Amino acid sequence: MTEQEKNLSVFDIFSQAQETFEEAKKKSASESGSRTKHFRMTADGTYSVRILPLAPVIDQDGKALPMERKGYEYPIKDMVLKIMGKDNKGKEKPVYVNICNANYAFPDLKCDLVDEYVSVASEKYSDDEALIKKIKESSFNGGLKWNSNRCMYILDADKRADGMQILGLSYSQYKDLEDRKIKLWEKLLKKGKAPCPISSIENAYLVEITRKTEKKKTEYSFNIDAVSDTDILSDDELQSLLDAPRLPEALYRYTRFHLEATIAFLKQFDEKLQIDVMSEERIANCIDKIKMTLPADDNSHFTFDGSASDAVTQTGGNGIDALWDAFDRLEENGLDDKSEEGQDLRADIKEFIEVNDLEVVFSRKKTNLDLLKEIEDVLGEDDGQQDNQPAPAAEPEPEGSDEEPENEPEQEPEPERPSRSARGRRNEDTNEPAERPGRTDRRSARPERKRR
Repeated sequence: MTEQEKNLSVFDIFSQAQETFEEAKKKSASESGSRTKHFRMTADGTYSVRILPLAPVIDQDGKALPMERKGYEYPIKDMVLKIMGKDNKGKEKPVYVNICNANYAFPDLKCDLVDEYVSVASEKYSDDEALIKKIKESSFNGGLKWNSNRCMYILDADKRADGMQILGLSYSQYKDLEDRKIKLWEKLLKKGKAPCPISSIENAYLVEITRKTEKKKTEYSFNIDAVSDTDILSDDELQSLLDAPRLPEALYRYTRFHLEATIAFLKQFDEKLQIDVMSEERIANCIDKIKMTLPADDNSHFTFDGSASDAVTQTGGNGIDALWDAFDRLEENGLDDKSEEGQDLRADIKEFIEVNDLEVVFSRKKTNLDLLKEIEDVLGEDDGQQDNQPAPAAEPEPEGSDEEPENEPEQEPEPERPSRSARGRRNEDTNEPAERPGRTDRRSARPERKRR
């Protein structure tokens, strides 16, 4: 023991080791299981949002580290898995799980189980064109095609006090926004130096997203309000942005729970199509590689009854996000509550309410949207007790080509048509700056992050 330590009283020793307010705040934020709310647009109309720039990472000395990616958004490829299980009474029930491509969570992995499954199946059954086409269809149509989205932090201009939310745009919607942003930026630069016109700290214009439904098809259009004054972020808003998880942390979550859920889903996919892909050596090797990449302290597990150790992920944020995704896909395909798919979703919503023992009254008078909003309200209250953060929303995406190139996430194809926006939410995979205004969120009619 040093002379200095000998001269310290026990009281002094503990006083020096006490946690500060800033340290407590930082630890609470990092350990909180609450979800960042998603901004959703659930009714026709025009929504005005303030897009926030990507925040730098601050080191222990309080200095901003060089940013690996600049702009305002991060890409993600995700998918909703519908896994059939049984409750404790032996009744068949679906379990919904949101997963992202493992390469986003672990950039050095170079291996994703869904991608490997599609590759192996395509080689093994190459003479069955109909089967391969089925496997490569969108997840809404029962295939394994990833949803490509771009996610960003935003403020609802009409409800600014609600705080930050995540807005998810389909790839085509993002390109629409980027195109508009670039065109406006070019005009501003002719007048002199100009920062990003939609995400800069002091000189950004609000982005207007208009949702319009015709013949049961919902479309989104974007506009940058360059007529009104530019928007300046307050010190409190900037501090909230610094305190919030960086988008990769919020979006790219891949745990043992997600791996086990994917394995269970793909085994059922094998059975559904009467094929055998999961027994192949390449699949086993891919699973082993992912397991070795997962953190050693990851003790989460997937169970068919929703009682996983990662309960928040399985029955909370993950499950409700999956239900929102299903709702979005029905909406974008012009299917209402009375359709067979709409009735299936209604049964899933009722199951979710019962399994999670939520204080939501299930009634025939309530639409699927009404029920989802109420669930979000209840979950939002629970989140608020831990962390007053808003949540994100996602937009429906039409079938077809809303996605980025499958093998090269950084190169993007020409936009094809607007799709779902949001969520949502995991890694940094492109060096391209974000540039185009527009905004889509499906969470407006829904409680703020309460839905994808």
